[in-house]
Amino acid sequence: MTPPHDSASAEVRSAEAGHETFPPPEKPAVAEQDVLHYIAPGETETPETILKRQLSRRGLKYTNERKAILQAVLSTHEHFDADWLYTSLKKKDAKASKATVYRTLKVLCECGLLREVFQGEHGAYYEHIYGHEHHEHMICLTCGKVIEFISRRLEHLQEEACRAHGFHAVRHHLQVFGYCADCHPCKAAFPPNIPANPKA
Repeated sequence: MTPPHDSASAEVRSAEAGHETFPPPEKPAVAEQDVLHYIAPGETETPETILKRQLSRRGLKYTNERKAILQAVLSTHEHFDADWLYTSLKKKDAKASKATVYRTLKVLCECGLLREVFQGEHGAYYEHIYGHEHHEHMICLTCGKVIEFISRRLEHLQEEACRAHGFHAVRHHLQVFGYCADCHPCKAAFPPNIPANPKA
């Protein structure tokens, strides 16, 4: 099993001079025992309330197993996969089956507490987004490093494109795949700009 990727110390770089790029959002300081009932800035409900409502809509119960899964998800600020979560729960003696883990991850994504970051060697990797500012990801194809970044310029371009097409966006997620500064053959030297083929 691949451990969660540590992106906290990764330096954010911009490929374009003057590109307005910001570091990843601060991780909220929340007491581990209070993550289920903590109302994050900008939110109106606790994570537990949000999950309970989504489960009710699907005719599912809020069991102790699902409660343990929610607490584990909210207690980590790293990217993780289902296997890591299952192993973490077992270490805490939580009686949650793999099937319950997978089903609950899907429900957590549906209700906006969690999102899939990328597909890795062992399947989907996730991060919880409750109380976190929206951000994008750069993913290294060699070492698997995940760099989080915020770009106001990208957000504005998306808003302009949506307005131009009369499109009402609900959510989006940008994934940039390539090579980090440590893995790039030229050590972070960007490839030359190649003119687009007019016949393409």
